[in-house]
Amino acid sequence: MTAPMTNNSEIVAEFKDFRKSFGSKEVHKGVSFQLKKGECLGLLGGSGQGKSVILRSLIGLEKPDSGQVLIEGQDIVPMNEEQLIEIRKKVAYVFQNGALFDSMSVYENLAYPLRAHTNMQEDEIRQRIRELLAEFGLSGNEQVSPAALSGGMQKRVGLARSIIMQPKIVLYDEPTAGLDPYNTIRIQEMILRLKAKGVSAIFVTHDMPSAFAVCDRIALLFEGRIQAVGTREQLEQQPDSKLTRFVRGLEV
Repeated sequence: MTAPMTNNSEIVAEFKDFRKSFGSKEVHKGVSFQLKKGECLGLLGGSGQGKSVILRSLIGLEKPDSGQVLIEGQDIVPMNEEQLIEIRKKVAYVFQNGALFDSMSVYENLAYPLRAHTNMQEDEIRQRIRELLAEFGLSGNEQVSPAALSGGMQKRVGLARSIIMQPKIVLYDEPTAGLDPYNTIRIQEMILRLKAKGVSAIFVTHDMPSAFAVCDRIALLFEGRIQAVGTREQLEQQPDSKLTRFVRGLEV
């Protein structure tokens, strides 16, 4: 089950024959897929299949042994660290644990990227942070240390910090892992809100209800390649596909 190819103008990110080995183990054996503008693509696969490596490669933290990683048609594989700065303004990574600076307050965590990468004045930064915290249900926590927040709140602050630069693409690395139902729904709502604004996303998860709630298409990474890509409707129409079997917890 493979989705039809799209016009190049609709593609914001693309992997072409991505190959990557770690020591003698070949993890990626020719990964190819496309992310379309404004869509949320779910990336599924068992442990050790290299899903996080795919995400890290989209911001240049990993380099393939061969193949291309394209952002808006531009191959980022040969880029140096200075060139990657501009890419990382377009592509945000939401780490599984939030990746907040414990030595900084919530406000300082959110202000850091704006101070480092923009010319915004402090009053503009303050307004942006206030609006974002209100949008994420975090008002009143500006001076709180991340360590004093619940796990769900830490993840929401991490998401807020990731999108404060208004990226075009957001990479979610298991954002609902370990969360209670309330916080899981809050994260889903935030992702859908961003998608409604036209932000594209890749959503790595083992949480199938969340994947179905937020993803337009779902891709299965298995045995070093993308084995299947499809919408939920396509999954339901082809119950014996590898992707459907994986989703149901059956042997692929």
